[in-house]
Amino acid sequence: MKKLLITAVLVLSIMMFTHAQEGFAAKAGFNLVTINVDTPGFFDEDDSELGVFFGGGYNFELSEEFDIEPSLLFSIVDELTSLYIPVMAKYKISEKFNIQAGPQINYLLEDLPDGEFGLDLAFGGAYKIDSNWFVEARYGLQISRGGDFGDLVDINTLTFGAGYRFD
Repeated sequence: MKKLLITAVLVLSIMMFTHAQEGFAAKAGFNLVTINVDTPGFFDEDDSELGVFFGGGYNFELSEEFDIEPSLLFSIVDELTSLYIPVMAKYKISEKFNIQAGPQINYLLEDLPDGEFGLDLAFGGAYKIDSNWFVEARYGLQISRGGDFGDLVDINTLTFGAGYRFD
């Protein structure tokens, strides 16, 4: 619980401190977290949980077509509270639409003896509603998880959210 409180205060502080900077966006939405446990010879189990996320990111414009946006997202799911750090490369298909892909670190905030860190390959897209508001969807596919049980547990995440980009 202490880790959860510290993380929440950190995320909110970052959002308050940086909200006036160009390129900053506050984000929130829903996520569907799927956990697959595969223990050969014993059992296989899949479970999906619906939750929420919130946080922020900062968009760096590299050119007219490409942006990079690192984010810090706090995810609350019934049994699996996590911190996600996606670094998305964005390709602007049009003025309103972009596709994105990149690595995503996930850190489980639950009291687990092992395997807190994971690395995902995330990909998705976003639609710009107006100069400030946007919606986005992203899928994070786990490619590795640390610890002794890392090869046995897959955690994948589908997110749908909205955001507000500050000028």
